[in-house]
Amino acid sequence: MLPSWCRESVVVARPGTREQRGATVPDWRHPQKHTVGGCSVQLPSTSMTLDGRTQTSLGGTLYAPPDADLRAGDRIEWTDLTGTDHTFLVDGEPMPWTSPTGRVTHLQARLAEWRG
Repeated sequence: MLPSWCRESVVVARPGTREQRGATVPDWRHPQKHTVGGCSVQLPSTSMTLDGRTQTSLGGTLYAPPDADLRAGDRIEWTDLTGTDHTFLVDGEPMPWTSPTGRVTHLQARLAEWRG
């Protein structure tokens, strides 16, 4: 189980699908959303300048309950303590972590967001 300080909720957005030129493709205009509670989002931040513009990239980690419905490519909507809204990409497959007893204790997902 996650520690008692994992009290945040996140919204998981997953694309619907549509047909385009005979193929089924993701449709982000009509995402399916669900809320996952009992999470913790941990973020450091970095910034870099590209071609005279300032771009900020945030990479962090989402700790979620072991039964959370998370997939690579999902988007995570979350509001930090300052009231800033974030939309992160789940960067890669969420991985289960186990305790020494062999029981899955939580899922860990890498998050990425770019601004600028």
